[in-house]
Amino acid sequence: MGISSGLLIETFYPQTLTETSDSQGGVVSAWADGTAFRGRLSSLPVNERMSADKLTTYASHKLFCDYASSLTEDDRIRNSDSTRYFEIKGIVNPSNNNHHIEITLLELD
Repeated sequence: MGISSGLLIETFYPQTLTETSDSQGGVVSAWADGTAFRGRLSSLPVNERMSADKLTTYASHKLFCDYASSLTEDDRIRNSDSTRYFEIKGIVNPSNNNHHIEITLLELD
């Protein structure tokens, strides 16, 4: 049993980068939607780190959702109206009990 459905208030789509051949022998990359899921997005306090004398934001949000074993850090997440996109920075399965997952995200500009 996952998180109470009343807490999962938004719809999100995992996206996988796919490559297809174009008509001229080249390759075109595009993001393909996966199966929609419900979740709850929370903002995080600014989480920054120094790297090569440059301040970098590591994560901006955390997404809580029911357990989904198919998500990977190679995917990205978009919201239902395609106004926000997020890079997956980490996926945590608390206590490894497959109850829910917590996905650390960085919002893309």
